[in-house]
Amino acid sequence: MSIFDYVETEFGTNSKAKLKRISIGGNSNQKGNKYEDYFAVTKVCLAISQAITICDFDNYYVSSQEVAFIDDICYQIKNIGYKTNYQAKNSSGKAASWTKEIEERCKKQLNIDLKFHKANTSMNVLLVSSRGKCKNNKKKIPIQMNTYCSCEFFPYFNNSISLILSHKELRESLEIICADNNIQTLDTAFRCLYSVWGTTDPSEKCSVGDILRKAKDMSKPNIFCGFLPEMSIPSWLIEKCATFQNCQASIESGKIYVRYNGLELMVENLPQTLTPELEVVVKQITTLESFMRLLIDFTGKNLV
Repeated sequence: MSIFDYVETEFGTNSKAKLKRISIGGNSNQKGNKYEDYFAVTKVCLAISQAITICDFDNYYVSSQEVAFIDDICYQIKNIGYKTNYQAKNSSGKAASWTKEIEERCKKQLNIDLKFHKANTSMNVLLVSSRGKCKNNKKKIPIQMNTYCSCEFFPYFNNSISLILSHKELRESLEIICADNNIQTLDTAFRCLYSVWGTTDPSEKCSVGDILRKAKDMSKPNIFCGFLPEMSIPSWLIEKCATFQNCQASIESGKIYVRYNGLELMVENLPQTLTPELEVVVKQITTLESFMRLLIDFTGKNLV
């Protein structure tokens, strides 16, 4: 049974026609609404930071323009059957007001989520960009609807840096994701996720993990350092670098670099300890050129 057939059976032909009108309006809008898109990417960031300890990113879904009565953004946690639907209104005026129509749409959406989608929990949220409007809307929501309806404030900014600076929870999530608190790094990570979100077909069901993987592939160098395994520079490499003046090894974005007077070499897959044979080879090296050649040769063999 399609969702339209379900709605017709449950609520009648008028409700089915209304759902189709809402769906058509949503499809024509799709992505490109900065207020909705910034909120969606914020939800992606929050989900990533929550799932990072167990890397369970595919358990979270953020999608747009669902066939629904509350249809702008949908946030789901699969393993607990949690579903939240958002109707976004970037306004402080009448368009962002809690109305009887919103109430009816929330009631129907609750029914659809629990009975058609088989969710365990359904929440329906009017999202507004005015704190004052949000406060007033909350007073209008009937007490008996508070268990499945709410109004939330989300600020509107025309650039991502301003949003990150003003939104503490988003900023802290990005700091976890990037293992960094530099605002430019955080903004770059947000914009990578925003780019993936904006170019993803809204008809495709993509998990937060799908979005994250595409963003990491796009990031050169990788700024999503919160996911990198703990690394340390092998002691033999540090000791050997110290035998050459101005030669240093460092870790950046999960990679080991050896630098000397402007010359830079990225090395991978170096062992923490040398075999007896390699130890002899390293000790016999007396020039920086031969040392670099060894690192290139060693890395190349490991890559092959």
